[in-house]
Formats: sequence, structure tokens, C-alpha cells
Amino acid sequence: MAASRSVRLLGVCILAVVWCYAQQLPQHSSQPDKVLLEEASSALVSSVPAESIAMPVLCDADGNILLRLAMPDTGVEDPVSVSGDGKTVTRFGKEKINDIPRPLPLSMFLSGSEVYILTRGSISLNSDVKWRKPNGEVETDPASKSTSFVARFRRDGTYVGAVPLDLSFKPLHLGVFENGDFLVAGYDPPTDEPRVAIVGSNGQFRKFVELKGDVHARVESDASAREKNDPTALPRSKTWEGFAESLRDVVSTSQIATDGPNLLLFRPVNAPVFSISPSGDVRVHNLQVKGDYRLFTIKATRDSWIVEFIYDLPDRTAQKFATYAFDPGTGAPLREYFFPTDLGFGLACADGDKFTFVMANIEGKTLELMKLRPANLP
Repeated sequence: MAASRSVRLLGVCILAVVWCYAQQLPQHSSQPDKVLLEEASSALVSSVPAESIAMPVLCDADGNILLRLAMPDTGVEDPVSVSGDGKTVTRFGKEKINDIPRPLPLSMFLSGSEVYILTRGSISLNSDVKWRKPNGEVETDPASKSTSFVARFRRDGTYVGAVPLDLSFKPLHLGVFENGDFLVAGYDPPTDEPRVAIVGSNGQFRKFVELKGDVHARVESDASAREKNDPTALPRSKTWEGFAESLRDVVSTSQIATDGPNLLLFRPVNAPVFSISPSGDVRVHNLQVKGDYRLFTIKATRDSWIVEFIYDLPDRTAQKFATYAFDPGTGAPLREYFFPTDLGFGLACADGDKFTFVMANIEGKTLELMKLRPANLP
């Protein structure tokens, strides 16, 4: 039995931050049940190469998996949907977005039968801007401004249209409520402070959402902020020593996930999970986990949250990975999962204790979908 999971077969790209992991078990205040998983089936996705994947990896009610490849030469590509049997691949290409000038996809979200993509575009200002090149020559270009949109596709890849967003901050992440309204998360450019807002389905700003205990900028003169037990106080700028994170990195690599009628927002640090209702009410969830961990992903099932964590090795030369089921109401760990093989990190679907992972096949030439189930099932 192999209890560890590493990412030897498949790398990861969270936007532009590349991390690699293995498995380690955290300490808990209560002892969860131990669940050994075994392979139930697998399917090759012959038309998709084995490359890194930009998080998150999403799954709809029919088992179709939405992902974005992170290619070494072209960066993060447009979203694609892969059917559960690996035979059907649907692409949501920016060339189909015909109502956003120079569209740049930022993040994606699944809601019902549709795919939503937070997209940045450049709108012409009907004027020119002049700038001087290093050699002294003056160039003239059309003036434009960057604007954010929500582009909408049907699951079959048909483009529906885009809605411009009326926001005073820079959006990075998108969630969609069942009523069609948006949860948009990003940051205030002058300060890098996080911003979260409810936005109507027409793109109009409705209200900011206050998240008590969320990450925030550390006072630069206060070098002992960590020692004062405030893990959510982070330096604004990236510190390139070891694996130290900055506020900008944490905000840019946060995620939004569906949990029934509500949406979950969580950061890749030791911090609370925020459950946000369509009206903007917030419930703060503190998972009962000890130690210095980072949240990697959360998949909400009928009665639990499947949560993946990242832990640093003592010498901080590598990181380790752990997966548990939690009671979302109490934050208590329910089950601890052990894996039969090297699966990487690409958890796409969770249905109770049954999982689907996206990974590279053994030859490393194409993606593979592997379904797991508890080993004691018939």
C-alpha cells in the first residue's frame, strides 16, 4: 500500500506560480477514519498532451472535467472540457469571443450547463497616445483601456456573449451563484489589498463583501508579525527566498468553489474558508488542522468537504501533500485518504469518497483520467 502522492508525473501551474508536492499527514485534534482508495477505472485523453495544469480543475454534474493546460512555450491556454470517458474534448477558445477586443482569459467557472470565463479586454478610446522609444523615435498608437468582462459559453462550446464588469478594483477570480449573479475576487492595485464583491448578472457592482480574518498586508516595519500569530499578515511584494509568499501571490492564486447555493473562497495559506451566500452573508469556517499548512483545493460533496493541503518539509526544499474529508459545520476531520499509486495533484471530481484525478499516463505522453473508490467496496 502506498500512502504517498507526489507530482512526479504531472507538474502544476497556479496562474504563473509553479509548485511541486508529495504527501504528508497533518496533525488533528481528533482522529479521522482512515480510508484506503483503489483504482476503479481509467481512461486516456488521447487528444490532450501531458502538460502542467492551471488550477483549479473543475467537474460538472455529468463528470465532464474543465481544465486549462499550462504549456512551456505558450503559457496558460484556453479552457477545455473533457468527458468522463476521455473521448470528447470541447474547447472554449478565445477566437470564439467576438464581442471583447483582444480577449485574455483570466479564470473560469462552471455553473449548471454553462462555462463562465473572467476575461480582460482592451477598449479603444478613439484617440492616440505617443511614446518615445529608447533611440529617440516617437511612436503613435491607438489609446485604449483595459476592461474586465464575463464571457459565457454553453458546455458544447457555443459562445453566448459577454457582460462588461463595472468594478473599481482589479478582478482575478470568478464565481457564479445559482441566480446568475457573480462573486468577483481580486485586489486594489495601489495597495494589493484583497477585494471581494457581489456583482449582478448584468455586470453592475452591488456590494463589497467583508471577510473577517482574510489575508492582508503586513506592516513592513513590523518584522515580528508572524511571531505574533497572524499568519494572514503577508508582505505586499514577492520575497524570493525559499517558498515565502507575498500578499500579491496569495490573492492571485486564491480559488472560488461551489458549495450548494453558496460559494467558497479560500486562499493558499493557513487561513479560514469563507462561505458566501448570494446576498453577501459570510460564514467563516476554521478547519481543525494544526501546523503550518496551505489550502490547495476544496471539493464540496453532499455532506463533507474534500480538502487538499500542502505542507513544507522541515528544510523547505520541497512540499508535501495531504487529503482529508471535513465536516463543514464543525471543521472536524472525518476521513483521511490513502492512495494506491502516484496520482499527482489533479483532483477534479469528488462524489462522496469516490474521486477522479487528472494525471499524466505512465508514458507521460497524454492525460489520463483515473477514478478511485474505497478499497472495501464490492
